[in-house]
Amino acid sequence: MNNYLNFKIVGSGPTGLLLAISLSKLNFNIYLTDTLTREKLINKDKTYAITHSTRKILSKFNLWDKLSSYLYKFDSLSISDSVISKFTILTTPDLDKDISSLDTIGWVIKHSELMNVFFDEIDKVDNISFKSSLDLSYEKINFDYKFISTGANSNYKKNHNFLSFKKSYNQSCLTFEVLVRGNVQKRAYEIFRKEGPLALLPLDYNRYQIIWTSSTSKSVDRLNSNKSFLLDNLSTILPECFKLDQINSEINLFPVSLSLSLPIFNFNKEVLVGDSFHTFHPVGGQGLNTCWRDVNVIYDMFNKHLSTTNNALNIFKYKYYFKRSLDIFSIIIITDTLIKLFANNNIILLPFRKISFLLLNKSHLIRKFVLNKMTKSLIFSSIK
Repeated sequence: MNNYLNFKIVGSGPTGLLLAISLSKLNFNIYLTDTLTREKLINKDKTYAITHSTRKILSKFNLWDKLSSYLYKFDSLSISDSVISKFTILTTPDLDKDISSLDTIGWVIKHSELMNVFFDEIDKVDNISFKSSLDLSYEKINFDYKFISTGANSNYKKNHNFLSFKKSYNQSCLTFEVLVRGNVQKRAYEIFRKEGPLALLPLDYNRYQIIWTSSTSKSVDRLNSNKSFLLDNLSTILPECFKLDQINSEINLFPVSLSLSLPIFNFNKEVLVGDSFHTFHPVGGQGLNTCWRDVNVIYDMFNKHLSTTNNALNIFKYKYYFKRSLDIFSIIIITDTLIKLFANNNIILLPFRKISFLLLNKSHLIRKFVLNKMTKSLIFSSIK
């Protein structure tokens, strides 16, 4: 460890680890901690969709090439509305010129593979120390700043001065992996249904991750049913080309909510990052991508704009929250609006939905606008 500033990162999920790796490049002393062991942090059955803005961030921190062998790319995205029986397919010609050469709309990666690469990177860095919360509490370290990345249901927020806003959708997501036949290779799916969206993310040529949103009561019933019944139930709502073979993983359930947490005005040197700061409906797969844009802004502020004097550190969090506000509020508005418009069978909205798909199918410019807003985000051009 060097004699520069000491930063504590509470929470060692994908966001906490990326924050540690990025800030270590600025020669800060990074103390990374979690209540879970390294093994438990790695061995979670999750899957993430990766966008082009995230690719730029990972490349910036020299991580993209190290992850590339674990990434599965998809080159088409089917968006459908089961209530009105309409669909559109977005493909690589709909991408902007600056990203079209990669010939992919996005990527998918398993949590365990991502975390293994991140921890391997951390092991190589002298100024990152990963310790349990208990072990770190025994060390008498004066931390210059704390970054809280403990997740959506963080006890840390409840025990400290943060103002939280939360909207419950009364929905939950079931997520699990399936083996399939007859699918269109390298195609992801977003299916809007009256009970909630259903997403299918390709993991390789015959494996898909299912993210199935519905009311919490239905999700719990499905979770408690046997796998054969669940598979039969799922097969009735998938595209016709899909033939399900088996469920290939544990079945997990997580609640769906929209939340935003902000500090009550004070000069405490701590800031929320990732899901501790904001959560969205999973429609569109924006969650982790938005969390990592938090990390990118923090890195840029320390690298380019912010001195490390005591006064500068006191106001750092307010500048950070301001810089992140436009991107975060845009994701909040887009995801919430999509659910209100498309995840129901409201007859008043049906004409609008039909017109939306008509325009998507008729206009290349509209398809291009929709796809590039999804995969590039508002800050794409500012990621250097």
